[in-house]
Amino acid sequence: MPVTVTLDNLARATAKLRRHPRQTSAWLEVAAILHALGNTDDAELAFATIGEAARIGGQVALAVACARHLADLGSVRGPELIDQIIETYATGGPHFAFSPPRARAASEPAEPAEPAEPAEDPVVEARAVIERYGRWLVSRQPTAVPPAPLLSALSPSGARALAGVMTARAFPAGARIIEAGEPATAMYWIAHGTVVITRNAVGRPAGATRPEDWTVLGELHSGAFFGEIALVGGTRRTARVTARDDVWLLEIPARAIATAAAKQPQLAEVLAFHARARLLANLLRTSELFRALGEDDREALLAKFSTELVPAGTRFIQEGTPNEHLWVVVAGRCEVRTAGGSIAELGPGAAVGEISLVSGEPAVADVIAVEPAVLLRLSRQDFDVVAGKYPTLLAEVQRLVVARETANRALFQDASDLIV
Repeated sequence: MPVTVTLDNLARATAKLRRHPRQTSAWLEVAAILHALGNTDDAELAFATIGEAARIGGQVALAVACARHLADLGSVRGPELIDQIIETYATGGPHFAFSPPRARAASEPAEPAEPAEPAEDPVVEARAVIERYGRWLVSRQPTAVPPAPLLSALSPSGARALAGVMTARAFPAGARIIEAGEPATAMYWIAHGTVVITRNAVGRPAGATRPEDWTVLGELHSGAFFGEIALVGGTRRTARVTARDDVWLLEIPARAIATAAAKQPQLAEVLAFHARARLLANLLRTSELFRALGEDDREALLAKFSTELVPAGTRFIQEGTPNEHLWVVVAGRCEVRTAGGSIAELGPGAAVGEISLVSGEPAVADVIAVEPAVLLRLSRQDFDVVAGKYPTLLAEVQRLVVARETANRALFQDASDLIV
């Protein structure tokens, strides 16, 4: 049911902006209400002011979101702001960061004195507040331009191609942005707000609603990316993403990324590097195999893994043959199978192949991707090197081996009791 916006809403939002002129949410609320009331010119000025202030302050996602929204409104301010963002941040350097630092203000001018009485007309008052505080907001200058995630590693043409496929989208508090199990078709860049990442317990259905069925992996705030699994293609979401408060996002469709990357090879290189870095970072938080290691050790170890995109139906471990790799599931589902049927299902974070890798014996079961999967692979040679360097990893692998063998014996024993 659509929400009716009134002049009273505008008056309250403007009063809040007068009290908190540094607060992005207050600016966005006034801009959105003006647009909903049909005051297009005033709304455009508000969004342009937010975008310019964000560009100066290093909030690149917010700046791009304002520019894309203005372009969608048909305003020339949108392309102009994109040009300024590209000129500021698209340096074409080697920067691949995805955790954006903030710019520091060299000298921030004093906040303008508040007028004694607000205007009686809410629209006139909103216009006056936007102009008054907007001039102050965009007069601040940073000492140095911080590198921008993705954009700073691209040439101006590559950055423009990437910005051109982004769409600004708003989600209210509590809305599900991504659901576990659904196809991954886009990645997201948070312009404003906070999202919560949760993953359901093993064996629980994706639609499970009880709190104990879901584990909170963490929160992401303005400037962060999520949904990078879409960049590797063909897999499904591994977690649920929910808006903790009202959120404004840049949606970047995977197909559009592929099209832009085909024209800009550097863009493909940057995105591939970014996707791998985020996949590895996510794995550190979810796989029990790496919990025994310190952060520095985990980073060093994960550098030894290669990324494999495995189509559905691929058998990457074969029963009765030597297995030369340790595999870790990053996305997708895999099954452990024998002639007797399915033994276990493996989801994100699960390790497989450790029994035959440690024992040197042939694999005791097939392992097959039942849907497109992203896997990390560590060769036996690299495993032997890192196992000697990280005794805690070897101890954890041996523990998993014992647990896996015990579980397998229980399954085979239970199977003898079945009437078939």
